[in-house]
Amino acid sequence: MSGYLIRLAKTCLFILTICSPAASAEALEWTVWPLPGVVNVADGKPTDGITMEALDLLMARLPDLQADYRLANRLRQQRLMKNNHNFCSIPLLQREDSDELGYFIPFMASTPIQAVIRHGDLAKFPLEDGRLSLARLMSETELQGGISGFRTYPGDVHTWIRKAVAKGRVETVTGAQGGENLMLMVSHGRLDFIFEFASISRYMSKALRMREPLLSLPIHEEQKLVETGIYCTRNEWGRNMASRIDQAVREIAAEPAALMELYVAGMPEETWQAFSTEMAKYYQQRARRSVVFEPGQ
Repeated sequence: MSGYLIRLAKTCLFILTICSPAASAEALEWTVWPLPGVVNVADGKPTDGITMEALDLLMARLPDLQADYRLANRLRQQRLMKNNHNFCSIPLLQREDSDELGYFIPFMASTPIQAVIRHGDLAKFPLEDGRLSLARLMSETELQGGISGFRTYPGDVHTWIRKAVAKGRVETVTGAQGGENLMLMVSHGRLDFIFEFASISRYMSKALRMREPLLSLPIHEEQKLVETGIYCTRNEWGRNMASRIDQAVREIAAEPAALMELYVAGMPEETWQAFSTEMAKYYQQRARRSVVFEPGQ
């Protein structure tokens, strides 16, 4: 091949490379938290799960961005944000300490967290209208619970847990970052109860061998949907990225059919039936709600 043809071939290849979507896309680094059924992991990498599939819907609305997914935990997320590293993290509950380091973008709704117990122990737990009363659980029983040291718990459950830990009624457990060991500890009789979301409980009950069958109980004090979302580093980059992501989230919420399919596939049917109307209302409202991100740092 002549020198001219070689140069021409290289020029054409260069043009094709710089014009390809992968080359022109801006990298968007994501840290994702491994949670069974939510962010599943294989060979040390996130693969699928309801959050990963929702992220696929989100990234499709941001075609000029190329997602780069990495596993992380709270300590790593906080450290990276303190160091002003440009990235976003999911799935997270909003927290005051995280608000100091990042911009929170509401993304998905979850059904209320539940208590998970051994099926045969149901009579030991104080119920009100079929729901576990946390107040009576504390005052009328000596049952022992467990929480994950890596997880954040929502609303009134979080408040109750702090009091229960102080009284020695709840044990903080580490080990498995996603909390898989907690359900096994209940099944094997080492704990009487834990707190978990329905989609995670369903996935783990199928994936793990339980010595005793487990039962999920709705909680009297926790009946509202839980909002989960995304944090992006609190700097100018993060503020701009959060605004772009918020716009994409509102577009998805305006046409939520694809998201709803994820819930149907990953959630117990009775739980979905109980909350599907509230879920639909949440996304209708989210489509109209634009988040304002104030300048930070």
